[in-house]
Amino acid sequence: MKCENCQEEHQGEYGSGRFCTCKCARGFSTKAKRKEINAKVSSWNKVNNPSTYIEICCKQCGKSKTLRIGKINQVFCSHTCASKFNNAKPEVKEKLRTARLREIEKGNVGYGIKCYHGDIRCDSALEYAFIEWYLKDNPDAKIERFKGYLTGNGIKYQPDFIIDDEIIVEVKYETAYIGEKLNDKWKTYVASQESKKRLLKESGRPFLWVTNKTIGNKAYRKSLEKAKIVKLRL
Repeated sequence: MKCENCQEEHQGEYGSGRFCTCKCARGFSTKAKRKEINAKVSSWNKVNNPSTYIEICCKQCGKSKTLRIGKINQVFCSHTCASKFNNAKPEVKEKLRTARLREIEKGNVGYGIKCYHGDIRCDSALEYAFIEWYLKDNPDAKIERFKGYLTGNGIKYQPDFIIDDEIIVEVKYETAYIGEKLNDKWKTYVASQESKKRLLKESGRPFLWVTNKTIGNKAYRKSLEKAKIVKLRL
């Protein structure tokens, strides 16, 4: 026989045989209204047993939250606030930065390093590497983040840079591998590249489509080493 609550096979020795144990029988009868019952019990305890509850002020967002006395050491109202607080610590940032750089140097996709090249914001180490690579042969070039969007065919996207107020630049990590290694986010990233190329061509403006292969492996790795010493913003 199969228990109606836990779905485990049993010999039918308990009660009518619908459930394997007394615990499953009681659990089944309250399962549908479990959240409602828990809320009522919690509300009753807060009124009738106030000594078992404390109120904290979240260390990250400042919001107050009522907790059971057993969680007296808790200082955040949620996992989200705890993560935000801990990720802001210099030692945590350094640990994340080092790990991401290590993965990028291995050629793994999905790792970005937000940093600045002078006053230019770079959303990845590859963008930083592009600026280094381009300015080497064009030291007087004016490179800025692209402002605005390109639209067409139901697509809207913002290129990465613009050079001398004329040349649009899109920096992309190029990979020929699409499989189990890439999650859905990166499959979409790779699949969207052709649509973005088409928009750049239809804009009628000069553009550069830059990849890790365009920059060249040696120049890319050299720029990564420089990216390690700039102020990174994760």
